[in-house]
Amino acid sequence: MAESGLQVPFLKRMLLKPLLVPGIAGALSAVTDTRATIFMLHRFPVPELGVAGHDLAALRRNLAYLRKQRYDLISLEEMFRRFREGTPLKRAIAFTIDDGYFDHARIGGPVFAEFDCPATTFVTTGFLDGKIWLWWDKLTTIFEGTRRRELRARIGGEVKVYRLDPETRAAACVDLQLLCQDASEADRLACVEELGREADVEVPASPPPRFAPLSWDEARQLEKGGMSFGPHTVTHPVLSSAPDSQAEFEIVESWKRLSAEVSRPVPVFCYPAGRMGDFGEREISVIRQLGLWGAVIGRPGRIAPAALRDSGPAPFRVPRFGYLDSLPHLMQCICGLETLKARFREVVA
Repeated sequence: MAESGLQVPFLKRMLLKPLLVPGIAGALSAVTDTRATIFMLHRFPVPELGVAGHDLAALRRNLAYLRKQRYDLISLEEMFRRFREGTPLKRAIAFTIDDGYFDHARIGGPVFAEFDCPATTFVTTGFLDGKIWLWWDKLTTIFEGTRRRELRARIGGEVKVYRLDPETRAAACVDLQLLCQDASEADRLACVEELGREADVEVPASPPPRFAPLSWDEARQLEKGGMSFGPHTVTHPVLSSAPDSQAEFEIVESWKRLSAEVSRPVPVFCYPAGRMGDFGEREISVIRQLGLWGAVIGRPGRIAPAALRDSGPAPFRVPRFGYLDSLPHLMQCICGLETLKARFREVVA
């Protein structure tokens, strides 16, 4: 699901500030053996349309800092090429953007271009083709548009009742989005359709402007400015909840459509939702058969380049960090401290 620009609490930012002292981050990177980092972004702000997203001023500051500190800002394709060839990586960073919204082209793309920083957008091809719009945006439209004080949402055999008032409406929508994400594909789509009727909200065939995709023409223009594009399925289902035929179609057809529309499609797949339970050997097998180099997930973790050269599953579950606007948090990921903290939390749990 698309996210807004996320902020790091003030106290945490202060505690992480020493990572900006010259030499500290580099020393931690050596200790944690962190040589490459991938970040995942979603939306960029368009206030006049009500689109929230990553803070553009913070993004510019962060990219300027990374350039000044001589980090190796490379494309995702170049990072995977080095994995495959065994070329040493050091201080390498790649930026990715998920889904293919219009603001990726008109707002985010130009910011990355300002700093000559490659970025890879993973596109949902049916979205760009105008055949669908994204299910969580439909839920947002329903919750915002209904005049009802209460909504009953049916997800499979479960019924969830939401009381709607100004203080709880947004939280109720997020709660249902998360429940739908974990439901089967059929139950998820049925829930959205039934909820529209329950809410007495007509969900249009095409997305409203704030939920619109970028166009293929914009994608081709962005390629000239350094942005690249990878496959992210046709309709953005959680693949593990889809039947075999659909899972294969979503992967294969998204690669075919992307290859037909852009000059240099990136041979790296991106799983919708991207949690470890959202894909498995079935999906990895299809991606392998297509000849793609690997796949990225939505879970943070340290990239181990040596493991990505073997024939195992590692190249098909390469971790990414969610991008936050805070530079200290960014450096925490880049130097490996965030990975160490995550491991510690897992041990304690």
